[in-house]
Amino acid sequence: MSSLLKPGQRIFEFEIIRQLGRGGFAAVFEAKDRMLNRRVAIKQLHLQRAGDEKTVKRFIQEARIAASISHPNVVSIYGLRVEENLFYIIMEYLPQGNLKDLVNEQTKLRVEEAVRLAIGICEGLARLHNKGIIHRDIKAENILLTADSRPKIIDFGIAHVPEVFGGMGLTQAGFQPSTVVFSSPEQVRGEPLDARSDVYQVGELLYFMLTGTHYIDLETLEAEVVTYAGTNQFRAQVRLYELLEKAICEEMPAGLQQLWRDVGVLAGVVEKALAKVPDDRF
Repeated sequence: MSSLLKPGQRIFEFEIIRQLGRGGFAAVFEAKDRMLNRRVAIKQLHLQRAGDEKTVKRFIQEARIAASISHPNVVSIYGLRVEENLFYIIMEYLPQGNLKDLVNEQTKLRVEEAVRLAIGICEGLARLHNKGIIHRDIKAENILLTADSRPKIIDFGIAHVPEVFGGMGLTQAGFQPSTVVFSSPEQVRGEPLDARSDVYQVGELLYFMLTGTHYIDLETLEAEVVTYAGTNQFRAQVRLYELLEKAICEEMPAGLQQLWRDVGVLAGVVEKALAKVPDDRF
């Protein structure tokens, strides 16, 4: 029998309304707080993950990070609950969905809107960076929007946190298990990270908002992989990683020239944020 929450189920003071999303480690639900008469989001760690001590520590650390940051552009955490080896983070409900869905709906964003959202994201990150926290997974799915379209950073599951600010020593600063395509060059190379790795990912995000596409032409890479490897899945995966590593660590986006024509000097901001060498970024 599934341990996941279900619509209509009551747990603590909450009544589950619907599932909002599900990943490899957790699922997120919209719920009603029956005591305070407000909507909340509940993130539930999958039961099969609850037996892994490191995963549980990451889940707890994620809640602690967000709870320690009071900022208009960082998700608010209301509580962390545990019951019968099931772990729940109670957080604010953000009704407008995520930035990826917004961009996909509109094809691309107006320059003014993209700049406004990027500024909010940067302000939230600045508060994290002031505490020595590196998010390491800034991507459109991890930016949610409030009712008035203010961006909020979520998902601190793989953030690097200094122990002085409550970090549990879970990772080295140079390693993180995020999707390769969103990684900075130094993440791919396994080098020590600082705030400039997040800056690179903001550059990716701004490129996505302004163009509606990822800065790497994934369709072209996948076509090249098929030509190279055919139906051999192992060769295909190795070749795709090689091509992604080259695109991330060596090549500037082919679409930058068109972006300069479309948005002028704002393309220079994207280009500087996406510099391959951290010293060349903001």
